[in-house]
Amino acid sequence: MDETVVSWAACLLASPALAVDAHHLAGRGQAGDVTRLTRPGDHEQDAAPLLRHPDLLEPVAALHRPLLLDLLDKENAALG
Repeated sequence: MDETVVSWAACLLASPALAVDAHHLAGRGQAGDVTRLTRPGDHEQDAAPLLRHPDLLEPVAALHRPLLLDLLDKENAALG
């Protein structure tokens, strides 16, 4: 898997609000089901201590977060 994709996935795991924004911009909300990111259920919450632990997630998320945020900002600007 591409490092950028893994980093972006870590960003989305760490921030449900960012996942919602990205989902709405990707295909104008037609990007598929992302409820596991935006509204985690019991199964996802059980995995949360490892999957969403900031000490484990942040180093990976930080690698390409600026690029992701820049792309989302540009997409928002194009819509506005």
